[in-house]
Amino acid sequence: MELAIFLYGILGISVISLIFYIKELFDKKRMNYINNYTNYITILNYHMEKAYDIIHKDNFLVYSLEGTKPSEEDINKHSKEFAVLVMNMIGPMMEKEFIFLYGDESSFYFNLLEFFNNKYEDDEIRKTALNNIGN
Repeated sequence: MELAIFLYGILGISVISLIFYIKELFDKKRMNYINNYTNYITILNYHMEKAYDIIHKDNFLVYSLEGTKPSEEDINKHSKEFAVLVMNMIGPMMEKEFIFLYGDESSFYFNLLEFFNNKYEDDEIRKTALNNIGN
């Protein structure tokens, strides 16, 4: 009986120690992301800029040259294409890293789409084309 209690005690202490060890590893990993945040964001920005240039050149330049405005459906469609292109460019390993960095997939995807939407709204060619439509 005493041996069983002793073994259960050892097992309990081992499980608790393992839980604390895993938590410490998780905290170290999170801290590594925080310490290297600038490097991660630089990598992500590089790929987002390249992806935006590709999507803009392939899909939005036509609207700019014609002086027309794309529909909201087209903008939404191209923003999703942008997000997929960024994820393809960074690869599955870095995608997992960024999802971990942002906390979950929806936060990561939201930030990708927000970058695209802000970049599109600030696009100088688009502003010029909209001014031409108004005149």
